[in-house]
Amino acid sequence: MQKDTIKILINGIAILSMLAGAFGMCYCFLFLWSVKLEDLVGAGFPFVGGAILFGTGLITLAIFNKESN
Repeated sequence: MQKDTIKILINGIAILSMLAGAFGMCYCFLFLWSVKLEDLVGAGFPFVGGAILFGTGLITLAIFNKESN
């Protein structure tokens, strides 16, 4: 019972991390096409951070939900 609860909790946190990363990437995407250097740098770092959040959430889901053989 304890193992199932932890697995559900980790899956929920991974999905929330993916949603936060996707939201951050979508929010900053339009600013990446700006002519101003300040906008480009200000949007580039959060975009990379969102990509990292999304990627780590996806990896976590893959690791914790793989079938044991």
